[in-house]
Amino acid sequence: MLEYGWYPLLLFMATPWFLHRLGTEQYGNWMLLTATVGFGGVLNAGTGAATIKAVSAGVGRAASHDAERAVRTALGIALLGGGGLALLVFCVFWLAGGELLGRMGSPILIKLTGVAAALLIWVEQLDNVFSSAMKGAEQFGQAARVEIASKTLQILAAAAVLLPWPNLWALYVALLLVSILRLLAKTIIAKRVLGLSDLHPSLSGTGEILHFAKWGWLQGVGGVLFGVADRMLVGSLLGAASLAYFSIASQLAMQVHAVTAAGLSVIFPKVSRKLQDGGSFSLWRVTKLTMAGNLLLSTFIALILVLLGPMLLNTWIGAERAAPTAQILPWLVIAYWVLALNVVPYYVLLGMGRIRFVGLTALTAGTVAVIAMYMAISRAGLVGAPAGRGAYAVLSLAMVVPLARHFMRERSARLTGQPTAPDIEDLP
Repeated sequence: MLEYGWYPLLLFMATPWFLHRLGTEQYGNWMLLTATVGFGGVLNAGTGAATIKAVSAGVGRAASHDAERAVRTALGIALLGGGGLALLVFCVFWLAGGELLGRMGSPILIKLTGVAAALLIWVEQLDNVFSSAMKGAEQFGQAARVEIASKTLQILAAAAVLLPWPNLWALYVALLLVSILRLLAKTIIAKRVLGLSDLHPSLSGTGEILHFAKWGWLQGVGGVLFGVADRMLVGSLLGAASLAYFSIASQLAMQVHAVTAAGLSVIFPKVSRKLQDGGSFSLWRVTKLTMAGNLLLSTFIALILVLLGPMLLNTWIGAERAAPTAQILPWLVIAYWVLALNVVPYYVLLGMGRIRFVGLTALTAGTVAVIAMYMAISRAGLVGAPAGRGAYAVLSLAMVVPLARHFMRERSARLTGQPTAPDIEDLP
Protein backbone atom coordinates (compact mmCIF):
# COMPACT_ATOMS: atom_id res chain seq x y z
CA MET A 1 0.00 0.00 0.00
CA LEU A 2 2.90 2.34 0.69
CA GLU A 3 4.44 1.50 -2.68
CA TYR A 4 1.29 2.29 -4.65
CA GLY A 5 0.19 5.24 -2.56
CA TRP A 6 3.52 6.99 -2.18
CA TYR A 7 3.87 8.40 -5.71
CA PRO A 8 0.30 9.80 -5.92
CA LEU A 9 0.84 11.42 -2.53
CA LEU A 10 4.09 13.05 -3.63
CA LEU A 11 2.58 14.18 -6.90
CA PHE A 12 -0.42 15.53 -5.03
CA MET A 13 1.80 17.67 -2.81
CA ALA A 14 4.00 18.82 -5.70
CA THR A 15 1.28 19.58 -8.26
CA PRO A 16 0.94 23.30 -7.33
CA TRP A 17 4.69 23.71 -7.88
CA PHE A 18 4.62 21.88 -11.20
CA LEU A 19 1.62 23.92 -12.40
CA HIS A 20 3.36 27.12 -11.34
CA ARG A 21 6.63 26.34 -13.12
CA LEU A 22 5.26 24.64 -16.23
CA GLY A 23 1.94 26.37 -16.78
CA THR A 24 -1.27 24.61 -17.77
CA GLU A 25 -0.21 23.74 -21.35
CA GLN A 26 3.16 22.20 -20.46
CA TYR A 27 1.63 20.41 -17.48
CA GLY A 28 -1.04 19.00 -19.80
CA ASN A 29 1.73 17.69 -22.09
CA TRP A 30 3.35 15.99 -19.09
CA MET A 31 0.02 14.30 -18.39
CA LEU A 32 0.00 13.27 -22.06
CA LEU A 33 3.42 11.69 -21.49
CA THR A 34 2.07 9.82 -18.46
CA ALA A 35 -0.93 8.61 -20.45
CA THR A 36 1.27 7.46 -23.34
CA VAL A 37 3.67 5.58 -21.07
CA GLY A 38 0.55 3.92 -19.69
CA PHE A 39 0.16 2.14 -23.04
CA GLY A 40 3.03 -0.02 -21.82
CA GLY A 41 0.48 -1.45 -19.40
CA VAL A 42 -0.71 -3.65 -22.25
CA LEU A 43 2.58 -5.57 -22.14
CA ASN A 44 3.06 -5.16 -18.39
CA ALA A 45 -0.25 -6.83 -17.62
CA GLY A 46 0.64 -9.96 -19.56
CA THR A 47 4.36 -10.31 -18.91
CA GLY A 48 4.08 -9.17 -15.30
CA ALA A 49 1.18 -11.48 -14.45
CA ALA A 50 2.90 -14.43 -16.18
CA THR A 51 6.13 -13.75 -14.25
CA ILE A 52 4.29 -13.56 -10.91
CA LYS A 53 2.42 -16.77 -11.69
CA ALA A 54 5.54 -18.68 -12.82
CA VAL A 55 7.72 -17.51 -9.92
CA SER A 56 5.04 -18.14 -7.26
CA ALA A 57 4.28 -21.59 -8.66
CA GLY A 58 8.02 -22.36 -8.71
CA VAL A 59 8.28 -21.33 -5.06
CA GLY A 60 5.29 -23.52 -4.22
CA ARG A 61 6.97 -26.49 -5.92
CA ALA A 62 10.35 -25.58 -4.36
CA ALA A 63 11.83 -25.38 -7.89
CA SER A 64 14.10 -22.30 -7.99
CA HIS A 65 15.36 -23.09 -11.49
CA ASP A 66 11.80 -22.61 -12.81
CA ALA A 67 11.73 -19.12 -11.33
CA GLU A 68 15.05 -18.16 -12.92
CA ARG A 69 14.00 -19.47 -16.31
CA ALA A 70 10.75 -17.51 -16.08
CA VAL A 71 12.62 -14.28 -15.30
CA ARG A 72 15.04 -14.73 -18.20
CA THR A 73 12.22 -15.50 -20.61
CA ALA A 74 10.19 -12.53 -19.39
CA LEU A 75 13.23 -10.30 -19.93
CA GLY A 76 13.55 -11.52 -23.50
CA ILE A 77 9.88 -10.82 -24.18
CA ALA A 78 10.08 -7.39 -22.50
CA LEU A 79 13.19 -6.45 -24.48
CA LEU A 80 11.60 -7.26 -27.83
CA GLY A 81 8.02 -6.26 -27.03
CA GLY A 82 9.01 -3.07 -25.23
CA GLY A 83 11.32 -2.07 -28.07
CA GLY A 84 8.59 -2.65 -30.64
CA LEU A 85 6.03 -0.64 -28.69
CA ALA A 86 8.55 2.16 -28.12
CA LEU A 87 9.24 2.34 -31.86
CA LEU A 88 5.51 2.46 -32.61
CA VAL A 89 4.94 5.32 -30.13
CA PHE A 90 7.89 7.25 -31.55
CA CYS A 91 6.61 6.90 -35.12
CA VAL A 92 3.04 7.91 -34.25
CA PHE A 93 4.09 11.04 -32.38
CA TRP A 94 6.79 12.04 -34.83
CA LEU A 95 4.81 11.47 -38.03
CA ALA A 96 1.21 12.09 -36.99
CA GLY A 97 1.33 13.82 -33.60
CA GLY A 98 0.37 17.22 -35.02
CA GLU A 99 -2.72 15.85 -36.75
CA LEU A 100 -3.88 13.60 -33.90
CA LEU A 101 -3.07 15.88 -30.97
CA GLY A 102 -3.14 19.35 -32.50
CA ARG A 103 -5.17 20.75 -29.60
CA MET A 104 -2.34 19.89 -27.19
CA GLY A 105 -0.34 22.89 -28.41
CA SER A 106 3.11 23.22 -30.02
CA PRO A 107 4.07 20.43 -32.48
CA ILE A 108 7.61 20.55 -31.07
CA LEU A 109 6.33 19.78 -27.56
CA ILE A 110 4.21 16.94 -28.93
CA LYS A 111 7.23 15.36 -30.68
CA LEU A 112 9.37 15.81 -27.57
CA THR A 113 6.69 14.09 -25.50
CA GLY A 114 6.63 11.18 -27.95
CA VAL A 115 10.41 10.64 -27.81
CA ALA A 116 10.46 10.73 -24.00
CA ALA A 117 7.44 8.40 -23.78
CA ALA A 118 9.05 5.86 -26.13
CA LEU A 119 12.23 5.68 -24.06
CA LEU A 120 10.36 5.44 -20.76
CA ILE A 121 8.13 2.65 -22.10
CA TRP A 122 11.15 0.53 -22.99
CA VAL A 123 12.85 1.04 -19.62
CA GLU A 124 9.65 0.31 -17.70
CA GLN A 125 9.05 -2.97 -19.55
CA LEU A 126 12.33 -4.32 -18.19
CA ASP A 127 11.69 -2.77 -14.77
CA ASN A 128 8.33 -4.55 -14.59
CA VAL A 129 9.96 -7.98 -14.94
CA PHE A 130 12.08 -7.56 -11.81
CA SER A 131 9.21 -6.05 -9.82
CA SER A 132 6.97 -8.96 -10.79
CA ALA A 133 9.65 -11.51 -9.95
CA MET A 134 10.04 -10.12 -6.44
CA LYS A 135 6.27 -10.04 -5.93
CA GLY A 136 5.92 -13.57 -7.26
CA ALA A 137 8.34 -14.64 -4.52
CA GLU A 138 6.22 -12.56 -2.08
CA GLN A 139 9.14 -10.22 -1.41
CA PHE A 140 6.83 -7.23 -1.34
CA GLY A 141 8.96 -5.27 1.11
CA GLN A 142 12.03 -5.33 -1.14
CA ALA A 143 10.03 -4.25 -4.19
CA ALA A 144 8.27 -1.50 -2.24
CA ARG A 145 11.43 0.00 -0.77
CA VAL A 146 13.06 0.40 -4.18
CA GLU A 147 9.89 1.82 -5.69
CA ILE A 148 9.34 4.31 -2.86
CA ALA A 149 12.94 5.52 -2.98
CA SER A 150 12.95 5.87 -6.76
CA LYS A 151 9.59 7.66 -6.90
CA THR A 152 10.74 10.07 -4.20
CA LEU A 153 13.93 10.77 -6.15
CA GLN A 154 11.90 11.19 -9.35
CA ILE A 155 9.62 13.88 -7.88
CA LEU A 156 12.51 15.67 -6.15
CA ALA A 157 14.62 15.64 -9.32
CA ALA A 158 11.69 16.86 -11.44
CA ALA A 159 10.90 19.66 -9.00
CA ALA A 160 14.55 20.66 -8.72
CA VAL A 161 15.31 20.89 -12.45
CA LEU A 162 12.25 23.07 -13.02
CA LEU A 163 13.69 25.75 -10.75
CA PRO A 164 16.47 26.81 -13.20
CA TRP A 165 14.86 25.30 -16.36
CA PRO A 166 11.04 25.53 -16.30
CA ASN A 167 10.50 23.51 -19.48
CA LEU A 168 9.64 19.97 -20.57
CA TRP A 169 13.13 19.19 -21.86
CA ALA A 170 14.63 19.35 -18.39
CA LEU A 171 11.68 17.53 -16.82
CA TYR A 172 11.80 14.61 -19.26
CA VAL A 173 15.56 14.13 -18.93
CA ALA A 174 15.21 13.97 -15.13
CA LEU A 175 12.40 11.43 -15.34
CA LEU A 176 14.35 9.21 -17.73
CA LEU A 177 17.59 9.24 -15.70
CA VAL A 178 15.77 8.28 -12.49
CA SER A 179 13.94 5.46 -14.32
CA ILE A 180 17.25 3.99 -15.48
CA LEU A 181 18.65 4.16 -11.94
CA ARG A 182 15.53 2.41 -10.64
CA LEU A 183 15.97 -0.39 -13.20
CA LEU A 184 19.58 -0.94 -12.16
CA ALA A 185 18.66 -1.04 -8.47
CA LYS A 186 15.87 -3.58 -9.03
CA THR A 187 18.15 -5.75 -11.14
CA ILE A 188 20.73 -5.97 -8.35
CA ILE A 189 18.18 -6.56 -5.58
CA ALA A 190 16.16 -9.15 -7.49
CA LYS A 191 19.31 -11.09 -8.30
CA ARG A 192 20.35 -11.13 -4.63
CA VAL A 193 16.94 -11.78 -3.06
CA LEU A 194 15.86 -14.52 -5.46
CA GLY A 195 19.30 -16.10 -5.82
CA LEU A 196 19.38 -15.65 -9.60
CA SER A 197 22.69 -16.63 -11.17
CA ASP A 198 21.98 -15.72 -14.81
CA LEU A 199 19.98 -12.72 -15.98
CA HIS A 200 20.69 -12.85 -19.70
CA PRO A 201 17.43 -12.42 -21.65
CA SER A 202 16.29 -15.63 -23.27
CA LEU A 203 13.43 -16.78 -25.48
CA SER A 204 13.61 -20.44 -24.41
CA GLY A 205 10.42 -21.46 -22.64
CA THR A 206 8.57 -18.61 -24.32
CA GLY A 207 5.55 -20.81 -25.02
CA GLU A 208 4.94 -21.45 -21.32
CA ILE A 209 5.06 -17.75 -20.47
CA LEU A 210 3.01 -16.74 -23.49
CA HIS A 211 0.29 -19.26 -22.61
CA PHE A 212 -0.50 -17.16 -19.55
CA ALA A 213 0.70 -13.78 -20.84
CA LYS A 214 -1.43 -13.63 -23.98
CA TRP A 215 -4.62 -13.34 -21.94
CA GLY A 216 -2.91 -10.84 -19.66
CA TRP A 217 -2.16 -8.71 -22.71
CA LEU A 218 -5.85 -8.71 -23.55
CA GLN A 219 -6.52 -7.54 -20.01
CA GLY A 220 -3.80 -4.93 -20.51
CA VAL A 221 -5.56 -3.61 -23.61
CA GLY A 222 -8.74 -3.26 -21.59
CA GLY A 223 -6.84 -1.51 -18.80
CA VAL A 224 -5.23 0.90 -21.24
CA LEU A 225 -8.61 1.70 -22.78
CA PHE A 226 -9.83 2.42 -19.25
CA GLY A 227 -6.93 4.42 -17.83
CA VAL A 228 -5.05 5.81 -20.83
CA ALA A 229 -7.28 6.10 -23.89
CA ASP A 230 -9.73 8.27 -21.98
CA ARG A 231 -7.00 10.82 -21.26
CA MET A 232 -5.97 10.72 -24.90
CA LEU A 233 -9.59 11.40 -25.86
CA VAL A 234 -9.84 14.34 -23.45
CA GLY A 235 -6.59 15.79 -24.79
CA SER A 236 -7.49 15.38 -28.46
CA LEU A 237 -11.13 16.53 -28.14
CA LEU A 238 -10.90 19.19 -25.43
CA GLY A 239 -7.26 20.30 -25.26
CA ALA A 240 -4.40 20.51 -22.76
CA ALA A 241 -6.23 22.50 -20.07
CA SER A 242 -9.12 20.02 -19.87
CA LEU A 243 -6.65 17.14 -19.77
CA ALA A 244 -4.90 18.81 -16.83
CA TYR A 245 -8.21 19.16 -14.93
CA PHE A 246 -9.25 15.58 -15.70
CA SER A 247 -5.84 14.23 -14.63
CA ILE A 248 -5.92 16.14 -11.35
CA ALA A 249 -9.41 14.82 -10.51
CA SER A 250 -8.32 11.30 -11.46
CA GLN A 251 -5.29 11.51 -9.17
CA LEU A 252 -7.63 11.93 -6.23
CA ALA A 253 -10.45 9.61 -7.28
CA MET A 254 -8.27 6.66 -8.22
CA GLN A 255 -7.10 6.32 -4.62
CA VAL A 256 -10.47 4.75 -3.78
CA HIS A 257 -9.44 1.77 -5.88
CA ALA A 258 -5.64 1.99 -5.86
CA VAL A 259 -5.08 1.83 -2.09
CA THR A 260 -7.07 -1.37 -1.60
CA ALA A 261 -5.84 -2.89 -4.87
CA ALA A 262 -2.27 -2.33 -3.75
CA GLY A 263 -2.75 -3.88 -0.33
CA LEU A 264 -4.67 -6.87 -1.67
CA SER A 265 -2.29 -7.60 -4.55
CA VAL A 266 -0.60 -10.06 -2.17
CA ILE A 267 -3.57 -12.38 -2.76
CA PHE A 268 -2.45 -13.29 -6.29
CA PRO A 269 0.91 -14.97 -5.51
CA LYS A 270 -0.37 -16.34 -2.20
CA VAL A 271 -3.29 -18.15 -3.84
CA SER A 272 -1.07 -19.37 -6.67
CA ARG A 273 1.55 -20.75 -4.23
CA LYS A 274 -1.00 -22.36 -1.91
CA LEU A 275 -2.72 -24.14 -4.78
CA GLN A 276 0.66 -25.63 -5.77
CA ASP A 277 2.15 -26.72 -2.43
CA GLY A 278 -0.56 -29.31 -1.67
CA GLY A 279 -1.32 -28.09 1.86
CA SER A 280 -4.72 -27.29 3.37
CA PHE A 281 -6.01 -23.94 2.17
CA SER A 282 -9.44 -22.28 2.37
CA LEU A 283 -9.96 -20.11 -0.69
CA TRP A 284 -13.39 -19.12 0.58
CA ARG A 285 -12.00 -17.82 3.87
CA VAL A 286 -9.38 -15.67 2.14
CA THR A 287 -11.97 -14.29 -0.28
CA LYS A 288 -14.55 -13.54 2.43
CA LEU A 289 -12.16 -11.72 4.75
CA THR A 290 -10.46 -9.66 2.07
CA MET A 291 -13.73 -8.62 0.43
CA ALA A 292 -15.07 -7.37 3.76
CA GLY A 293 -11.92 -5.35 4.46
CA ASN A 294 -11.85 -4.03 0.92
CA LEU A 295 -15.47 -2.81 1.12
CA LEU A 296 -14.89 -0.97 4.39
CA LEU A 297 -11.68 0.77 3.32
CA SER A 298 -12.79 1.76 -0.19
CA THR A 299 -16.10 3.12 1.12
CA PHE A 300 -14.32 5.19 3.77
CA ILE A 301 -11.93 6.74 1.23
CA ALA A 302 -14.79 7.44 -1.21
CA LEU A 303 -16.85 9.25 1.44
CA ILE A 304 -13.89 11.40 2.45
CA LEU A 305 -13.26 12.46 -1.16
CA VAL A 306 -16.92 13.21 -1.92
CA LEU A 307 -17.40 15.26 1.26
CA LEU A 308 -14.05 17.06 1.41
CA GLY A 309 -12.95 16.97 -2.23
CA PRO A 310 -14.07 20.48 -3.30
CA MET A 311 -12.49 22.12 -0.26
CA LEU A 312 -9.31 20.14 -0.80
CA LEU A 313 -9.12 21.19 -4.45
CA ASN A 314 -9.61 24.88 -3.59
CA THR A 315 -6.75 24.73 -1.12
CA TRP A 316 -4.57 22.62 -3.39
CA ILE A 317 -4.75 24.27 -6.82
CA GLY A 318 -6.74 27.46 -6.30
CA ALA A 319 -10.38 28.32 -6.94
CA GLU A 320 -10.01 28.97 -10.70
CA ARG A 321 -8.61 25.52 -11.49
CA ALA A 322 -10.64 23.81 -8.75
CA ALA A 323 -14.04 24.72 -10.22
CA PRO A 324 -13.93 22.55 -13.39
CA THR A 325 -12.06 19.81 -11.54
CA ALA A 326 -14.65 19.62 -8.75
CA GLN A 327 -17.44 19.13 -11.30
CA ILE A 328 -16.14 15.71 -12.35
CA LEU A 329 -14.55 14.54 -9.10
CA PRO A 330 -17.68 12.99 -7.47
CA TRP A 331 -18.51 10.99 -10.61
CA LEU A 332 -14.96 9.67 -10.84
CA VAL A 333 -15.05 8.72 -7.15
CA ILE A 334 -18.25 6.71 -7.68
CA ALA A 335 -16.73 4.95 -10.71
CA TYR A 336 -13.60 3.97 -8.78
CA TRP A 337 -15.66 2.80 -5.80
CA VAL A 338 -17.58 0.40 -8.05
CA LEU A 339 -14.30 -0.75 -9.58
CA ALA A 340 -12.88 -1.36 -6.09
CA LEU A 341 -15.59 -3.97 -5.48
CA ASN A 342 -13.87 -6.06 -8.13
CA VAL A 343 -10.38 -6.07 -6.55
CA VAL A 344 -10.63 -9.37 -4.66
CA PRO A 345 -12.32 -11.40 -7.44
CA TYR A 346 -9.68 -10.11 -9.87
CA TYR A 347 -6.68 -11.25 -7.81
CA VAL A 348 -8.26 -14.55 -6.75
CA LEU A 349 -9.06 -15.44 -10.36
CA LEU A 350 -5.47 -14.67 -11.38
CA GLY A 351 -4.16 -16.90 -8.59
CA MET A 352 -6.45 -19.69 -9.82
CA GLY A 353 -5.15 -19.28 -13.37
CA ARG A 354 -8.41 -17.87 -14.73
CA ILE A 355 -6.66 -15.12 -16.68
CA ARG A 356 -8.53 -15.88 -19.91
CA PHE A 357 -11.84 -14.79 -18.37
CA VAL A 358 -10.16 -11.79 -16.73
CA GLY A 359 -8.59 -10.72 -20.03
CA LEU A 360 -11.75 -11.04 -22.10
CA THR A 361 -13.81 -9.20 -19.47
CA ALA A 362 -11.32 -6.33 -19.26
CA LEU A 363 -11.11 -6.03 -23.05
CA THR A 364 -14.89 -5.91 -23.43
CA ALA A 365 -15.27 -3.39 -20.62
CA GLY A 366 -12.48 -1.19 -22.01
CA THR A 367 -13.99 -1.13 -25.49
CA VAL A 368 -17.41 -0.15 -24.19
CA ALA A 369 -15.78 2.46 -21.93
CA VAL A 370 -14.07 4.27 -24.81
CA ILE A 371 -17.29 4.37 -26.85
CA ALA A 372 -19.28 5.62 -23.86
CA MET A 373 -16.70 8.29 -23.08
CA TYR A 374 -16.49 9.55 -26.66
CA MET A 375 -20.27 9.94 -26.83
CA ALA A 376 -20.45 11.60 -23.42
CA ILE A 377 -17.65 14.09 -24.15
CA SER A 378 -19.18 14.94 -27.52
CA ARG A 379 -22.47 15.81 -25.82
CA ALA A 380 -21.44 17.23 -22.44
CA GLY A 381 -17.77 18.22 -22.74
CA LEU A 382 -15.53 17.66 -19.73
CA VAL A 383 -18.48 16.80 -17.49
CA GLY A 384 -19.06 13.68 -19.59
CA ALA A 385 -15.48 12.43 -19.24
CA PRO A 386 -16.13 10.16 -16.18
CA ALA A 387 -18.69 8.12 -18.18
CA GLY A 388 -16.00 5.85 -19.62
CA ARG A 389 -14.56 4.87 -16.28
CA GLY A 390 -18.04 4.29 -14.88
CA ALA A 391 -18.96 1.96 -17.75
CA TYR A 392 -15.70 0.02 -17.31
CA ALA A 393 -16.24 -0.37 -13.57
CA VAL A 394 -19.79 -1.71 -13.92
CA LEU A 395 -18.92 -4.23 -16.64
CA SER A 396 -15.87 -5.44 -14.70
CA LEU A 397 -18.15 -6.74 -11.98
CA ALA A 398 -18.69 -9.74 -14.26
CA MET A 399 -15.55 -11.20 -12.66
CA VAL A 400 -17.62 -12.00 -9.59
CA VAL A 401 -19.62 -14.58 -11.58
CA PRO A 402 -17.00 -17.36 -12.12
CA LEU A 403 -15.78 -17.00 -8.55
CA ALA A 404 -19.32 -17.36 -7.20
CA ARG A 405 -19.84 -20.45 -9.37
CA HIS A 406 -16.61 -21.96 -8.09
CA PHE A 407 -17.72 -21.57 -4.47
CA MET A 408 -21.16 -22.97 -5.26
CA ARG A 409 -19.57 -26.09 -6.78
CA GLU A 410 -17.22 -26.34 -3.81
CA ARG A 411 -20.13 -26.13 -1.37
CA SER A 412 -22.15 -28.69 -3.30
CA ALA A 413 -19.17 -31.06 -3.33
CA ARG A 414 -18.77 -30.75 0.45
CA LEU A 415 -22.43 -31.51 1.03
CA THR A 416 -22.34 -34.59 -1.20
CA GLY A 417 -18.91 -35.74 0.03
CA GLN A 418 -17.40 -35.61 -3.48
CA PRO A 419 -14.16 -33.87 -4.52
CA THR A 420 -14.49 -30.49 -6.22
CA ALA A 421 -13.99 -30.65 -9.99
CA PRO A 422 -12.04 -27.52 -10.96
CA ASP A 423 -12.46 -25.73 -14.26
CA ILE A 424 -9.84 -26.49 -16.91
CA GLU A 425 -8.52 -22.95 -16.49
CA ASP A 426 -8.06 -23.54 -12.75
CA LEU A 427 -5.33 -26.06 -13.51
CA PRO A 428 -1.68 -24.92 -13.83
